[in-house]
Amino acid sequence: MTTVLEPERHQTPASKHRRPAFDKKSLPARYSGQMLYFLGAALIAGAVVHYPINPSLYAIICVVGAFVFLLGTIVNEFVLAEERPALSQAVSLVMFSLLLSFGVGLVGGGIQHFEQFPERSAWMTPIGLLMSYVAFVAKDSKGRWRHLVTPFAGGVVVLAALAWLGMTALAGTIGSDGHSHDHGSTTGTPAKPDQAPVKQDPPAKAPAEPAEDGHTSHSH
Repeated sequence: MTTVLEPERHQTPASKHRRPAFDKKSLPARYSGQMLYFLGAALIAGAVVHYPINPSLYAIICVVGAFVFLLGTIVNEFVLAEERPALSQAVSLVMFSLLLSFGVGLVGGGIQHFEQFPERSAWMTPIGLLMSYVAFVAKDSKGRWRHLVTPFAGGVVVLAALAWLGMTALAGTIGSDGHSHDHGSTTGTPAKPDQAPVKQDPPAKAPAEPAEDGHTSHSH
């Protein structure tokens, strides 16, 4: 009687549970990185233009915005990047990223709040435009310093000059309270608070009617 021998079974050890690899190109990852960028720039934009209203409060908001933008730089340029930069490149990247965030904040804040702060916005916007371009050239991996003397760079300078001239001219027509100066007629202008009301003479009395003499006319 022959017996059929079962083939030897090789038992493989149970594979350990592996965590799924972090997908750097996934939508949540890209959204998180860009959201940190835009949120940081928005906080800086609001802080730099509203600083004179409450310096202590908006100084804190500006620092928080710079920290959020810096965090976005770390996420985008170090965590999500295919290749991590060297130490010297990392320091330069962080420094120029902060400069870029303040440039974007100056442009955004100057445009949005021009009516409330016309004189301040007139110089914030062009300076921020130039600052953002220089910082982006220094920060971008394909950017070179020669890009600062190209026709496109000249266009940025011209645009900044036109923005300064135009916003300065408009700022002269807007008061510090956000209202335009009225150079029209003075009709309906109220009297000053400390000015006493002018007394007017009472209306002249109507002429008195002729007194009756008690005689009636007789017809003859």
